[in-house]
Amino acid sequence: MTVAVVLGCSVASVKADDIYQPPWQRGSANTTFESWNFGTAANPSGPDMSFNPYGTPAATISGGTWSQFYDNHFGVWTLGSGGSIDFFIPNTPVEPTRNKVVWTQLTWQPDNNGLPVVTVAGVVSQLVLSAPVGIGGWVQSVYETTLPFNPAAEDVVISGALPGTTLDVGQVVIDTICIPEPSSLALLGMGAVSLLLYASRKRRLAA
Repeated sequence: MTVAVVLGCSVASVKADDIYQPPWQRGSANTTFESWNFGTAANPSGPDMSFNPYGTPAATISGGTWSQFYDNHFGVWTLGSGGSIDFFIPNTPVEPTRNKVVWTQLTWQPDNNGLPVVTVAGVVSQLVLSAPVGIGGWVQSVYETTLPFNPAAEDVVISGALPGTTLDVGQVVIDTICIPEPSSLALLGMGAVSLLLYASRKRRLAA
């Protein structure tokens, strides 16, 4: 079994864009954590940081062009029409009756073509919130997915909302947890409320 090691710091510390962390403790039992900053054109791309005792995560880019620096952001994949990034996340298959929850933070550049689409094991993720981040028109969107089954690995796929459009992806942070019902519903509810309160407070302070 391969263990991905977090280099030189806590799993709770990643990068400035890791703003809306999941409502569970990173590094606890039955969790994984992965972060991609896309500092090189490597494809498949390994995570810059991770905690995954179940295997080695990897991101495979299809129909994309890499830029070292693009619109005030270092490391950007521009996905063309039909392009996507497939994040393979090895995971724990214990207790198949449990649910798997996946929390995805995506830093991307908006255009007039709608929000990006995130799917996990073929299930469309729910958008929790979107907020501006950094400079250059970048946005961080948070997605959550609850799978009613517990696979040994997940494919988290990010793509553009509409055919014929492009999508700029600057950073992706993925957290997963395997938890039993009804605890998962309560946990996700608490997380969503916390994020909304946080976003509301930021707007009041900015006003």
